[in-house]
Amino acid sequence: MKYFKVILSILVMTGLLPMAAFGQVDTTANTESSTTRVVLTEEDFLKHNCENVGDALRIITGVYVNSEGDIALRDVSSSKVVVVMDGQKLNTPGSIGVRVSTISIDKVAMIELLRGGRSAEYGSDAVGGVISITTKSKTDTESQGRSWGLGLKGSQGSYNRRIYTLNHSNTLNRFDYMLSYVWDNWDGDFEFTDYPYEDYGQRITHENNANSSQSIFAKMGTDLGEDGKLQASISTYMADNGTPGMSYRLTNDARLRFNNSTYNLNYNKKLLFAGLSLSAKAFYMTIRTRFDDPTGSTVEIQSDHKNQSSGVDLSQAGNLSKNIAISYGGSFRSDEINSTEVGNKIRDTQSAFLTASTSGEMIGPLNTWEAVLALRYDAPSDFESELSPKLSLSTGYQGKIDAGLTTHITRSYRAPSFNDLYWPRDAYAIGNPDLNPEYGLNYDVGLNLNLPVAALNISTAVNYFKNDVTDLILWAQNHPDGLWTPSNLAETSTSGIETSFNVSAFEDKIMTNVEYTYMEALNKTEGDQTLYNKLIIYRPKNKLGITTTLRFDKVEFNFIYHWVGLRYTKPANTIWLPAYQLMDANLSYRYKIKDYSGSATLELTNMSDEDFWRTAGTAEPGRMIKMSLGVNL
Repeated sequence: MKYFKVILSILVMTGLLPMAAFGQVDTTANTESSTTRVVLTEEDFLKHNCENVGDALRIITGVYVNSEGDIALRDVSSSKVVVVMDGQKLNTPGSIGVRVSTISIDKVAMIELLRGGRSAEYGSDAVGGVISITTKSKTDTESQGRSWGLGLKGSQGSYNRRIYTLNHSNTLNRFDYMLSYVWDNWDGDFEFTDYPYEDYGQRITHENNANSSQSIFAKMGTDLGEDGKLQASISTYMADNGTPGMSYRLTNDARLRFNNSTYNLNYNKKLLFAGLSLSAKAFYMTIRTRFDDPTGSTVEIQSDHKNQSSGVDLSQAGNLSKNIAISYGGSFRSDEINSTEVGNKIRDTQSAFLTASTSGEMIGPLNTWEAVLALRYDAPSDFESELSPKLSLSTGYQGKIDAGLTTHITRSYRAPSFNDLYWPRDAYAIGNPDLNPEYGLNYDVGLNLNLPVAALNISTAVNYFKNDVTDLILWAQNHPDGLWTPSNLAETSTSGIETSFNVSAFEDKIMTNVEYTYMEALNKTEGDQTLYNKLIIYRPKNKLGITTTLRFDKVEFNFIYHWVGLRYTKPANTIWLPAYQLMDANLSYRYKIKDYSGSATLELTNMSDEDFWRTAGTAEPGRMIKMSLGVNL
């Protein structure tokens, strides 16, 4: 099956393979430093002219989103990053990960990035971090004296990229709703330089790269008394794309089709009894991926992969006393895959969690403190049950100068995915049913400081992290017959430093943000000296990001610079992709005429028209320009 051979070769090199997904209840404590917790809002989406969640996450230094929409954090790939939307976990054990670029930004109110192990809060998969997405309920038209709103936006860009967006919201007494539709289409063919293979320097064209997709989102809610709310949402994504394959194995006739749907029902009551709130959630999700290649490598290829997940979550949260807060709950989730390659597999998981926090004030230079303990129990039907603990401690000073020190210690784990375990033998790969779950121990220590100086507002943060993993699941070409197959690495160790520096002046009319990450992700498995202490593939040591913003009345200019160091593509560190730098810029004009408001944006990406590869065999487009015009009624 050619599609999955091509995709698998990418996933093998990058580690982007799916893993087990379990039900979760959002219990994240708000004790993060600014490097381990990053929040993006609609203002950020507008500033960077984002079209989808992948565009927004690319803003953050140390976050990598590839051309397929898979995300990687620190030393881990998308298979170890949980993506949650309105409390619903989107990861499934049989898909190729959550493609964040398929989630339209038009329906998103906020994105929260949580780095580091989060299994204590979100169960398996959350070895590397969590992306939490909150969708809109309605627009801000109520603040303008209206209960309804209508928005239109159109974009035209390079490679005949066309994006049209329509959204509408309304409030009728206790009932409110929001509707959104996005159509995204582009020709997509572009030239690139083929390297580092034997045809180095040859110009190759992606001739089957056209994409066409539609996204529909509806969210409805009704107030049930003063402290109760019932909400339901439906989200669909449909796409029919060409898939050019990799530079050394092009698929000029292949088609890749998606048909994904999620259904969510949430009930929240602020006060149920004893000062505790109630949250009840039910969901159903289907993800279908089809690949057709009429020419194939030798014969016609038709592949069909259906994932479906359903579950319920119940939780309560509240204050036991002035300084003690508690949340607890449980969930049940069922995941099933029916695939032409993997077959029919089912995984049921029962989970329970408890989080307790306490805080207080002190006298002295450090006048606040907080401690959070989280425990989660997961019992999957095909593996042993696991207990994941997490301890967070923080202290700080609040005054004219704000300072904080935060540390996290957490144990996380990941169960093998259906693909890891059951992939049938073909000409390229074979699964491994003898895999063990992988376990990680994560440490974080962060220091942040906010300092106003005259007309300037300065904030800075530095965070040290260390993640030790045993039985890391890694695909490599180490089968006796030369096939790609997964195996457990006895030990890996990753450590690094994340830094952030922000300065703004003249009431945010001039702003600069600088973020730098240094990381070493090392293979610590003894026995093979050619691999011991080598950097894990596709984990760069250095990443740098700089964003500068200038605002003049209704005009805003943004310049964004990213630099990513070299990435090794072979476990022995003998072959690598060179470092690359990207420069992007956009100019926006925001207007308001009576009851009408909107914006016009001119965007230029990859200004220097640099040839670069994020992963071997998958080139990225060169310079692109896009013009967007939006209006809100």
